[in-house]
Amino acid sequence: MSPVVALRRTQQERREETRRALLDAAVASLLEVGYARTTTLEVQKRAGVSRGALLHHFPSKAQLLAAAIEHVVRIRGAELERRLAAMPAGGARAGAALDLLWDVYADPHIQVSIELWAAARTDAELHGALIGQERAFGRTMRSICRQIFGDETVARPGFDEAVDVTLQLLRGAALTSIMRPDANRFARLREVWGLVLSRWLGPAGAPAPSTEGDEDGERTSI
Repeated sequence: MSPVVALRRTQQERREETRRALLDAAVASLLEVGYARTTTLEVQKRAGVSRGALLHHFPSKAQLLAAAIEHVVRIRGAELERRLAAMPAGGARAGAALDLLWDVYADPHIQVSIELWAAARTDAELHGALIGQERAFGRTMRSICRQIFGDETVARPGFDEAVDVTLQLLRGAALTSIMRPDANRFARLREVWGLVLSRWLGPAGAPAPSTEGDEDGERTSI
């Protein structure tokens, strides 16, 4: 019988494993105790790593939390891509799209990012660390919307504006649901906005008003 040779992890593999443990621990802490009580010491303990290891990967709490949000968006984005194949065609697609998008914003992991965005209002370092991730999340969601609706709908006048308004509405609804969880409220919102969206993006719909880009030339981030 041939001897079993234990495969040793490379230094790069060990680094990636430590980084992943820190990100998972940061996300878990944010979910369980929120932003205010998520400290670097708390994350270090949960990940089971040394202080030096944490500081090597993330020199500040703001950098750690920004990376944690990127980590969440990447994982949830991959899950969302897998659900796109089951989307119905025809007139039912707008309603199904709203259901799918609502699942994104109602996910506690994404609501953690909303909590951090709110905290960034008075934390310049956190704001600076998060702004890139917030814009990346907006680009991801708009890309998913283009895949949901397909090329024909994407080409219609007002599509980008309809998507921006829809995502802003859903983010507001998600924020409201934190304080007042009510599935019936969203069901009513979905029904009304589904009708509006169908008419807006219908073949006979008139172009929606244009929206201005931000100072960096990008569309409003969602």
